[in-house]
Amino acid sequence: MPDPAGWPSWTAIASIAFGSSVLGTMVGKLLDRTGARTELVRAGYADAVKALNAWSQFPLRVYRRVDDSAETLLRLEAMGAELKEKLAYSTGWVSGESAELGKVYNALVEQLRAEVAVHARLAWASPPASVAAAMNIGELPPTGAGPSGATPAEWWIVQQFSMLIQYRIGWRRLVWSKPFLRRRLANLRIVERSEEQFRTRSMRRLNGR
Repeated sequence: MPDPAGWPSWTAIASIAFGSSVLGTMVGKLLDRTGARTELVRAGYADAVKALNAWSQFPLRVYRRVDDSAETLLRLEAMGAELKEKLAYSTGWVSGESAELGKVYNALVEQLRAEVAVHARLAWASPPASVAAAMNIGELPPTGAGPSGATPAEWWIVQQFSMLIQYRIGWRRLVWSKPFLRRRLANLRIVERSEEQFRTRSMRRLNGR
């Protein structure tokens, strides 16, 4: 006959079961929080990319205004102020989320702001687009030349920064710790390369402005 003394006590079994349940709950909550944080980070960086792109497109909005009425000018001024506000917010958000990516983002923003300041000044000085053809900005390429394929610097920096987001999402966030991420960013030389892009391939230069 089995010895009752050798049987596992119900107290021990209950403790193990309860402990497993608590552990499972804690792991589940941890995963939920990790998933929620990942989505929050992803959304924040998406907003930062949108802010870069929107500000780069502002001079084109000015070029394509249909008149110089007070209403149009007020609308564009409000749009410019809103875009700058979003860019400033994203600058702070990215720096707070990652000091390493924040340095890159801040440098790209400074370069973009300098270029947009010149481009927007030219756009405001241009006449309104009173006819449909005036919505086309820049000159047509020579006959038979085909598309140039040149990516404007404003789009280039959006693409490059978008690729950096992967280092702050999911498992890569753990692998690319600060020292490794700093080294990776230094090797990519995005800020230095973007300077060259703005010198030769800004929207303004590609459009013959």
